[in-house]
Formats: sequence, structure tokens, C-alpha cells
Amino acid sequence: MGDYDDYEDQSVLELARGMLEDEGEDDVAEFLSDTEVDVDGLEPPIRFDDNFPNTLIVGNLPKVGQAKFQKLKNVVNKTLEKYGECTMEMPYNPEAEDETYGVAIVTYKEDSAAKACAEQLNGFKLDKVHSFRVVSMAKFQEIVSRSDEFQARHTLTRLHRSNYRDWMFDEKCREQLLLRYGRETEVYWFDPQTSAPEIYYDAEDKKQGGKIWCDWTVRWSPQGSFVCTIHNPGIALWAGPEFKNQKRLEHGGMRKEIDFSPNEQFVLSWNPDDQSEDAVRIHQVMTGKCVRKCRTPQLPLKQGTMFPHFAWSHDDQYLAEMTDSRILVRSTSTWELVKDAEGKPAPFKFNNLHSFQWSPKDNILAVWTLEVDNNPARLVLVDVATRKELTSRSRTQCEAEMYWQSEGEFLCLQVTKLNKQKNRVSINMEILRVKERQVPVDVVTIEDTVKGVFWETKGRRFAVLTTDAEGAKPKLLLYSLDKKPELERKPKDKDLLLSAEAPKCEQVACFALPSASYNEVVWAPEGQYFVIASKSFPGGASTSGDIIFAGLTPDNKLEILNKVHHYMHTDVHWDPSSRFVVTAVTQPMTRGDESGYKFSTESGYHVWSFQGRDLYTAQLEKCYLVQWRPHPPSLLPKEQQADIRKNLKHFSKKYDTLDEKEKDKAKQAFKKKRDAKLKDFKDILNRLRDYREEKEEETGWAEAMEEFLESQGWEQEEEKMEEVLEVTEELISTN
Repeated sequence: MGDYDDYEDQSVLELARGMLEDEGEDDVAEFLSDTEVDVDGLEPPIRFDDNFPNTLIVGNLPKVGQAKFQKLKNVVNKTLEKYGECTMEMPYNPEAEDETYGVAIVTYKEDSAAKACAEQLNGFKLDKVHSFRVVSMAKFQEIVSRSDEFQARHTLTRLHRSNYRDWMFDEKCREQLLLRYGRETEVYWFDPQTSAPEIYYDAEDKKQGGKIWCDWTVRWSPQGSFVCTIHNPGIALWAGPEFKNQKRLEHGGMRKEIDFSPNEQFVLSWNPDDQSEDAVRIHQVMTGKCVRKCRTPQLPLKQGTMFPHFAWSHDDQYLAEMTDSRILVRSTSTWELVKDAEGKPAPFKFNNLHSFQWSPKDNILAVWTLEVDNNPARLVLVDVATRKELTSRSRTQCEAEMYWQSEGEFLCLQVTKLNKQKNRVSINMEILRVKERQVPVDVVTIEDTVKGVFWETKGRRFAVLTTDAEGAKPKLLLYSLDKKPELERKPKDKDLLLSAEAPKCEQVACFALPSASYNEVVWAPEGQYFVIASKSFPGGASTSGDIIFAGLTPDNKLEILNKVHHYMHTDVHWDPSSRFVVTAVTQPMTRGDESGYKFSTESGYHVWSFQGRDLYTAQLEKCYLVQWRPHPPSLLPKEQQADIRKNLKHFSKKYDTLDEKEKDKAKQAFKKKRDAKLKDFKDILNRLRDYREEKEEETGWAEAMEEFLESQGWEQEEEKMEEVLEVTEELISTN
């Protein structure tokens, strides 16, 4: 027959006769009725179910002849019957001499048995060569019905981050807290209204299956998109409202360390027990593909530490490692060394290399080399993309530490001058204005011993903790940098470019600390507020645990808000919104937990307001981690963020109203709960009173008590007493 359009004007009778004539069945056509059929009045044809839900196709079986047929059939049939009663056929290939197709057709008595077999037996290894491929009949029909022409289709599994940040749309503007303690790994909401954590996810769905969410360490990714758990086979990434597993990154070994790239494009894992080319693996997060393997580098980034050995650039574009004389910078697009002026891959060479750091906002390396023989120590700033040296500073007889400001605008080089006996003489804080023309430098001289330098987040101010030479008289010094200084050269040092405005780097506050145990300043993510902490460190001496909450106003006035105490605390973390601070006593996770014994009695955490008010306290046995969920970078431009800070009172009215509603709601809930408890208590009293009266009436106790009281002759008297507490005379004018 031709196309349907050729027959659309013919009747059913004409179509039937035409089909019979085409097939040579003219004698049958004579028996057709001349009565036309009413097509519109016909019932729809019966559709038969051709899915055969009980039937499976089992492929990739060995192809055998008659000699081994029965043995193979018995083995396969025994495996299939584990899921239920079934029948099996193994057809022969007529084109091959005495050999089966390598396929079995299995029909189960129950649908559920066929479904269980298809799910669990697919991929089952019969031997080293043959693994079962089990598909339903419907799937088999779909496969054999595919077009012979190739049609490209995107099959690469990718992560969709659309729901990875749904927690940021919380109407109550709550923050999330990750806890790892004992055998538990839990995520909580922290509600500022109730000042108490509320469970968000405790892996109950995994516990029901007899599994543990995490059997080793856990942490958030840098932007809070993933929870990363470390297991013996590898690393698992979890995300979404119910923390579903998104990727499994294979890398054997339990004692792994991991390091995410800042934008979460890559995750680096290191197995310290592996000495092969597989010690370090780098996986691409979106695809789960391992993009690079290598041995453990010669040197870690910081002397005296085990990890990390690599440093990511701020935009994930580069990954750097170092030897004693070279910095190897690789492009993450090709994993080849960046090219030199001749277009050849080449490392950055520095004699007597000590350390390097990336700028937090630019692809600039700050490199410090040591003084050896007649070669002075040097600080070098290098633009990686162009390999251009931006500036350099040479110093002799000194030690140095580098501290970048969070926005990459300033680099503080703490230079400790030494005499010939290697004793400290003085300390200079050289502040390089990296983004200004010719990279000018401000110099601050500090006579005392410097314990640490701490930049204000997103600000132009920094704090310095100092003590005298004997470790006494601890102080907190606060400095502020001006914005646009004029430039001049210092006559005696052609290498040092100074700003001519005074003051260039001004000390704005000095605070005498009550104890020399304070060893860290932690600034809030939005700046202005900070915490001065006396932290304990694993393997070190326990400190007093004193904590000072303070702030530095925009006009550089120091405010001491509160002083609190959390004995032996090892962690201090601000939440991303700068509203809360968590201090915790955690212990390192090691097999047997023997190294964390000294922290076990104080294990737990406190949550404080930014003013130092204690909001919540919890004691947790074997507490390993307490960590706020990080926020991704803001999508608002800096100008709009500055406008919001400037008009914060206007924007906060909406949230103040919501807070008041939540407070009223909480008060009503508390009152309702209290009234319900009071009612229950009164109901119990009423039941007891009724029971007592009933028993007194049964035993005659009430009548006996009345007779006893009457026999005593007691009389009830009332006496009123008045006492003047205060007298006030007041003249009232009649005018």
C-alpha cells in the first residue's frame, strides 16, 4: 500500500477489496458484505501488553557447545533462581556450528523477582571474562529498535548547582553549622531568635541502611556548595537540600589530606603513605575525572608543616609548587608549565628559595629568598601571566614573614633585623602598596617582639600582637593606612619608595592586654569587629582560654565589648555574616584518639554574639570539627555593597520587623507551652485532691479530723497591721 493520503477518500469496503486484490485473494473478496461500516461508531481496538514485565534478557554469557551446555545452564539457572521461581532458555546460533548465542531468556513467575534480578544481577561477574548484562524485555525492544544512524547525544554527567545554594534563601536568615563528633556527622541551623541549633540533616536515611555518613574527616568546600567526606576508597561530595551524593573521587588511603581550589573547580588529595606517582591526585569536581597524578613534592609550602605542598591561584587558573630553587606554576587548562618568552614551558627560578604566596585577588606571586654568602635576601613580586617582575626588595642579616591583605592591595613584609650573633635587633613592618604605581612602601618600626600580624578583612587596617623581650607586657597595636599617598624616594635607600604624606601608616590604637597568653586576632568577614583569643594547639601547652570581643569604628576608635572565657579552646570562627562567633575545643582525629586525650574533658563548643554574649553551649564527646558553612562571593558590585553598608539602617528595617514577629511568635509559643504545663500540673493537683477527699470519706478521716479540732477548742482570730513605709510631701500650685 502507498501513503495513507492515497486512500483517505476511499470507503472501508473499497480499501478492504483493494488489499485483497493486491494479495491475490480475489475469492475472499467475494464474501465481503456490501454494507458500509460506520467507522466512527466502532470501538477502539484492544491493545495488548507487549512489555513482558516478567521476562529478562541476560547477555554476555559464555558461548558453548553441547558438551558444556548443561553445565553452564545449571550454573546460570542456580544464580537466577536466587531471586525467585523462573524458567530459562539458552538458544543456539544456527549460523555457528554447535554453539549458543551467549544469551539467556529468563521468565520469572513474579514481577518483583524480575525487577530485583535486573537491578542486582546486572554487572555480576561469572568469571574473569564474562559479566552479566541484564535488561528487561521493554529495554531490549528499545535497544534493538534504535536507528542505525548515529545521533550524538550528551551523556557526560555534570553537576547542577541550581539547588546547591538553596540554604541561602532561608527566610529567617539563619546560618548552618557542621559538627563532627563521636561517630556522628550533623548539619544544624543556628537561629538567632531561639539562640539554639536546630537539626537540619543528621544522615538518618543512611543510618537506616546500616551505613555511616562519614567514617573519617569532613569539611565544607570553600564556597559552601559541598560537604566533603573522606573514606578509605576515596572522597565523596554531597550537596543539595538532602545532601545527596554528587561525586565519588577515587583515591585509596584513609589518612588523606584534601585541598579545594578557591572556586571549587578542582580538589587535590594527598596520601602521605603513598610514595608512588599516585600520591597526589587532582580531580575535576564537575566531571569527577582525575586530571593529574604525581609524587609528593620535595617541599611543603611552609616549613615545619606536612601539608599543603601546592598553592592555587585565586581564580583556579594556576597551581604552583616549589623546590629549593624553582617554583613550578602549571596552567589548570593543560597542566603544563606556563611558557616563558620563547614560548617554552619553564619554571620560575630563584636561588635559595624559602617561600612564596599567591595574591588573594591577582595572579601575582610574592617570593622570599634567603641570604647566602654575598647574595642578600630578596622579596620579589612576579606577574605570572607575563612573567614580569613587578618589584623587588633586597635585605641583609634578617628574617622575614609575608602577610597579604584579603583584597590583595597590600603586602606586609615583617622584617626582623639580626646582628652577627643572630640575635634580634629591631622589627620593621614594610607595607607594599601592590596596586599603586611603582609599588610604594610604608615602613613601621616596632621595638617589641611581634607575635603575629592580622589584616582586617576587606579593610585597610591591621592588628599586631607584641610582647617585650622577656615575653611580658603584651599589647595590641592597631594601624591604619591612608588611601592615596604622594610619592618620594628615600635618599639613603634607592630601592625603597615611600609615601610623602604624613601619616602614611598611622597607629590608631594601643591596648595593654591582661595576659601574655593571647596569641591570635580573628577579624569578622565584614571587618570592623574582631576577637582576641588565647588559643590552645594540639601538642602545645594549654592556654587560659581568655577571649576579648572588640571593635574598631570607621573613625578608628577602639571599643572593648566584652571579655569571656572558654578554657582550652582550639578553634575560633566567625560566621560568614559576621553576627556570631563559635569557639570550640576539638581534638585531632587519629586512630585510637590517643592524641586528643587532654582535650576530652572540655570537648564541645560555645556560640557567641559578635558582642561577646553567650548564646549557646554544648558539651560533645570526642568533638573533631565545628565549622560554619561558608558563603560564596557576593554577586553585588563593590559600589552597591558600600551603599548597603552606608544605608544599613534603612535596609535593616524590613528584617527588624521580621525579627520582632519572630520574637512575638517565640514568646507566644513559650507562653502556650508554659500554660499547657501549668494546666497539666493543676490537673494532677485536682486529681490528687479528689482522690484524697474520696479516701477521707471512705475511711471517715474527715469527720474524725473535725471532731478532733472541735475538741481542742481552737478559735480563729484575724488581726490587721498597718505600717507607713514612706511619706512624700509635694506642693501643688493652684495657678
